[in-house]
Amino acid sequence: MTSRNFEICIDANNPELLRPFWRAALGYVDEQTHEGAHDLVDPQGNRPTVWFQTVPETKTSKNRFHLDIRVTPEERDRIAAELVTLGGTVVAVHARFTTLTDPEGNELCLAAH
Repeated sequence: MTSRNFEICIDANNPELLRPFWRAALGYVDEQTHEGAHDLVDPQGNRPTVWFQTVPETKTSKNRFHLDIRVTPEERDRIAAELVTLGGTVVAVHARFTTLTDPEGNELCLAAH
């Protein structure tokens, strides 16, 4: 069996606008690559790296793929409020999860466990 590792790439018109939002959402830290780019990495080194690819086109419809970020019920409202201050928008609140978009409209869910 081979081991597999993966990264998550987020297409963005303005990576500098999105990076603080996703850093807070994931609890990650910035790391500069050898090429001079800035990735987001898990401080414990367990979860995948997130990087941003600058693209000219804007997002036009709902994501076919999004992240569910597991948080405690107590953390959910605090994290959602922090993400709103970083340009996010709450689009739905349900009993178990809150759906938000980042400043460019990419979705994520804060899922209370």
